[in-house]
Amino acid sequence: MGQQHSTQTRRRRLSLLVITLLTTRDVHLSYGGNVVVNAQLLVPPHDSQASPYSWSPHKGGLSVQDPQSSYQEDVSTPPFSVDDNSCKDCEENGVDQSRQQRDQLEEQCRQFMEASPNLAPPPPEPRMIGAASAPGSSTWRLWYRTPAKSIEQDGFLIGNGRTQVLVGGAINVERLVLSEESCWSGGPGSARMSTSGSRFNLDVETESDDGYEYRGGNVPETEAQQRQDALLEFRNALKEKQVIKPSMPIVKTLQGDERGFGRPEAFGEVLVEEMHAFGRVDHYSRELDLDSGTVKVSFSVGNIKYTREHFCSYPDSICVMRMQSSVPKSINVKVSIKAHHNQNVEYSNVHNRLGMRSQLASNNMTIEAQVAVKAEGPMGVSMSNNRQVIALGFDTVTLYYAFGTGWSAGAFPDFEDKDPHDRLVGAVDKATTMFYVDQIQKHVQDYQTLFQGFGLDLGQPENVMATNELIEASHMGKAKEEENYLEALMVQYGRYLLIASSRPGSLPVSGHSVWSRDADSPVDSPSDGYKMNIDLQMNYWLAESTGLGETVSPLIDYMESLLVPRGQDTAKIHHGARGWTTHTYSNIWAHTGPTAQPRSFYFPAASAWLCQQAWDRYVYSQDYSYLKDHAYKLMKGASQFWLDSLLQFQGNGTYLASPSYSPEHGPYTEGSALDQQLIWQLFDSTLEAVAIVGERDKVFVQNLTSTLANLSPGLRIGNWGQLQEWNLDLDDPNEAHRHLGPFWAVYPGRQIFLPRNSTDGNRDELLEAARLTLAKRGMGLSEENLGWPKSWRAAVWARLGDGAKAYEALDLFKKNNVKHSNLLDFEQGLSGQLGIGAAILEMVIQSQAPGYLDILTAAETGLPARWLKKGGVQGFKTREGHNVTTAWEDAKVRSVEVLATTKAAVLQVKIGTLKGEDETPSEKVHVSIKGSNKVPVFSRERESITLTMAKGQTYVIQIDP
Repeated sequence: MGQQHSTQTRRRRLSLLVITLLTTRDVHLSYGGNVVVNAQLLVPPHDSQASPYSWSPHKGGLSVQDPQSSYQEDVSTPPFSVDDNSCKDCEENGVDQSRQQRDQLEEQCRQFMEASPNLAPPPPEPRMIGAASAPGSSTWRLWYRTPAKSIEQDGFLIGNGRTQVLVGGAINVERLVLSEESCWSGGPGSARMSTSGSRFNLDVETESDDGYEYRGGNVPETEAQQRQDALLEFRNALKEKQVIKPSMPIVKTLQGDERGFGRPEAFGEVLVEEMHAFGRVDHYSRELDLDSGTVKVSFSVGNIKYTREHFCSYPDSICVMRMQSSVPKSINVKVSIKAHHNQNVEYSNVHNRLGMRSQLASNNMTIEAQVAVKAEGPMGVSMSNNRQVIALGFDTVTLYYAFGTGWSAGAFPDFEDKDPHDRLVGAVDKATTMFYVDQIQKHVQDYQTLFQGFGLDLGQPENVMATNELIEASHMGKAKEEENYLEALMVQYGRYLLIASSRPGSLPVSGHSVWSRDADSPVDSPSDGYKMNIDLQMNYWLAESTGLGETVSPLIDYMESLLVPRGQDTAKIHHGARGWTTHTYSNIWAHTGPTAQPRSFYFPAASAWLCQQAWDRYVYSQDYSYLKDHAYKLMKGASQFWLDSLLQFQGNGTYLASPSYSPEHGPYTEGSALDQQLIWQLFDSTLEAVAIVGERDKVFVQNLTSTLANLSPGLRIGNWGQLQEWNLDLDDPNEAHRHLGPFWAVYPGRQIFLPRNSTDGNRDELLEAARLTLAKRGMGLSEENLGWPKSWRAAVWARLGDGAKAYEALDLFKKNNVKHSNLLDFEQGLSGQLGIGAAILEMVIQSQAPGYLDILTAAETGLPARWLKKGGVQGFKTREGHNVTTAWEDAKVRSVEVLATTKAAVLQVKIGTLKGEDETPSEKVHVSIKGSNKVPVFSRERESITLTMAKGQTYVIQIDP
């Protein structure tokens, strides 16, 4: 009897649904989160303009087509059905009551669908009542008691490498602002020319604009001889004059072509609007949980608590937003996509999966976003068209969205557009079939594998202050002990940003603002690209030592797939040399030639600096296959370029780079300190790699060896005791330029600290010259007051062992460059934030060169006493890849553990608080092998303990109070 009644109920319910749907022509309708039918299947529209779609049978399904576009997709139409749970609900509560509730929701949906979005402005955000307490589930977090006022200054950045999203945490209208790293204007597909008026070599005839072809800043091969002759003429002029000012006309003969360089562009937005806007909410809180890589928003309205969760999953290539409430049937939202590029824009809807597709006006590159709306709850009703999905009365609504472009590094050099549609739809459709709990668990596990490998304790208390309050208190000098939390947070936040922005398969970290730009702005802007005389490299200073070596792989891939093949043309055409090189600015289109930027276009030593990143990846990992197949090839090619490009000067036979320009200031000379240091380090590292991989090219090895022996190392002391910036003694004691070219050998280089360095005998003199010069250079407050100059100064002062100066630079960074509540400044990029994290770490622990580890060596030169009261580091990686954990208390290091992860090695551990035998007698120092009765092999000399380690063993140093 019960079964017969259930069947009758289903049939009656089905009839009611058919009657309702027969009156609906232009929307998708679903119950219980399942699309049951499209009304146009039952009643074809009489007025084609009344419907956003035209429908026709196609391959057993349907073809969805916007009348204004040719964008089509196969649709497999689900059977007309009713959710069994809905019918059971009908039986328990009465068919009439259930139908009435559904009818009300359907009518509301229909009214919302018919309302024009332009008739009224979006609803204002509600009033906030009641202060939320600090979240209790995380240790490292950014959190706030109000939504973001400015999405760029207050919003959370989440990402999975290739895609990033800004989440503001708004309630009535949430904006998910999308950024995709390959959404670039310009490139080979661009017919647009540079509007700057400064083009390649204004004094030399070039091909007309009509024959313009994008070559990454290089001139045509037919003009190679002209370019090489111009370079020779410049070198001859330097021999005669010794210096050439940037304003001299001859400098233009070295400038390049930046037409088609392009710049990163805004992508679009996903909008989530509350259909019953809230007037006030209680206990609002939003949090970026760095421990899990998720964003959490919570608030209450009356007795209902609402939660929203966001994350971007790297393993599933998907971004997710989940909305829930404590009371069923309380989620009522509209979801839509907003395009930032209107060329050939098309919108679609396939079973509540919204699609947006358009092209960049400058190069016709395809961009596309797909957003699936998955609604859960037996009583909910949703309607949708090709612009929006409205979901009313659901328990939970989850958005799965993916977005991308037609760009691919594998399409070099033509970069033909590769349709991203199947890739994006596949990722979204796969995500909708998974359980949410499995998805977030998979994301968190992947994220924590990287994030949890490192820990930093600066004696910070439990975080109580909201992040914006903490920043304000820090600026006013009132943060007290929570200042420690903010400083340690800056390290961990930098690591989070690396994980969110740089994963295998993505492009390198950029971090420049793309969210607020005008779409399709006709500007080629090299300064918004990858800047390779500091910014790009600084982005990765924090990676290796904190266990994030994996995040460096996009930089290596970028070099191999784009910079090397195009850079070989630059070397051959512009310099008449073998190998490869690149100059200051690059982009996703493999720009390696000079640009037309007046004071920063020429820097062929960028290749040497980038190769140091590639070499460090090997030094930290000790991965022979990586060295042989990747790093060494990059280094050999860059070395070949410099072997062909260096000039040997008569008299002392010294090799110098010519012309040479210290970044962004001063004259053109022969052999600036930065160029010479970079080339010296490149040759030295390449020779070390030669011995490991067994290079058989004897001529190359001999040339490299002999040239290095006669290469100026770029370390000279001038007439006022300074570390010279140029080979000539030109330094001005009052110079306060932001760039620290002559200090590269101190940090991030290691040239001064290498034991086999020929300058080892006068190392102390060089370090003293560096201290004197850096003190004169100031703290980087001039020239736009940018962040990265302070980050670099903090790191150099830390490497020089001056804790007070290092912390002064950090303090100035906080006051001047932590300007926004989200700790970000997209106008400047991420380099300052990532660089200051590396500098903070250098203040307490550093590995200057393979075989060396320094701990608290600046403890007595001005590090904050509040750091030293109690703290430690866990998971620090030395050069050679050993894993270090250390702890200190009352300004004394108490324990050091070193796991010889990669190989047997000798490691000198210098402990700044150990002092000599008089202060810390040997009976207070204990060395052992963890889990073993073997007697360790070690020696002690004053504050240093040298360990002879076997691979896989953990060596423990304990120091009694």
